[in-house]
Amino acid sequence: MSETISTFDYRVLREEGIDAVQRLWEKLRAYHSPLLAGLPGAMPPFNFGPRKQELLTKAAPGKIRIELVGTAPAGPDIAYCISTVSANGQGEIDSMFVEEAFRGRGIGSELVRHALQWLERAGATSKVVTVAHANEEALAFYKRFGFEPKTVLLQQRDTEKESG
Repeated sequence: MSETISTFDYRVLREEGIDAVQRLWEKLRAYHSPLLAGLPGAMPPFNFGPRKQELLTKAAPGKIRIELVGTAPAGPDIAYCISTVSANGQGEIDSMFVEEAFRGRGIGSELVRHALQWLERAGATSKVVTVAHANEEALAFYKRFGFEPKTVLLQQRDTEKESG
């Protein structure tokens, strides 16, 4: 590691601050595009607005945690993690991204540790994370925190739209 985690500024926002992750969320979408290029229909063409609404709607009142990481002091945001607990108690690490230049420095691990601690305190009865099938790096990363595949969702390709 070339820098220690202490050189980064971790801050938690309330749900009103969710727009602060938009720039990084769009980078996450761009990162996933080539990973899923061979899977037609794997990436729904939605933008940040609908995703934001989806997150705010699924979280029980007061049960969303948004953590941003910036370079210290007062530098640009380079990572984020959004976690929710639904009304039925399911805790989820919903969205996380670390800028490529800052990967491998423990930022993602720190964000997951913070998220898991918060999910526990928030009363989550289960904890899940969804990872794209083609994202082997993310699968290995989450496995280090005790996440294991439970089910595999298979989705039929819409061959009419593909040939269309």
